[in-house]
Amino acid sequence: MTHIDSMKGKYAKSDKVYTKVRKFDEQTIGVRIKHPVTNDPPSAAQQTVQEKFKTIHAQVKTALANAEQKAALREEWLAQRKCKTLNGYVFRKFYLQSLTPENP
Repeated sequence: MTHIDSMKGKYAKSDKVYTKVRKFDEQTIGVRIKHPVTNDPPSAAQQTVQEKFKTIHAQVKTALANAEQKAALREEWLAQRKCKTLNGYVFRKFYLQSLTPENP
C-alpha cells in the first residue's frame, strides 16, 4: 500500500506532473504523469478565447492606470457585493461589455 505525499507540476507550458510516493519502508519514488490531452496545440476556438482574454486584460490595465477612471470604477465596485476585488470587478465589467451584440 502506497501513500501519495505530494503532487506538483503544470499543464500550461509543460505536460509534466510529478508525484512523490512514499512506501512503507520509507522509500521515496518520484513518478511523472503526462496528461494526454494537453499534447495537442490549442484549437482555433481556444486561441480566439485566449486573444479575447488578453485584450480584456489590456483594457483593464489601461483603465486602472488612469486615475480618474480608476476612481469612478472604485465607486462602482464599492457599491456592489458580487466581486471581491477591484481588478476582478473591472475585468467582469469589460468581459460582459464584450458579450453585447455591438462588440462581438
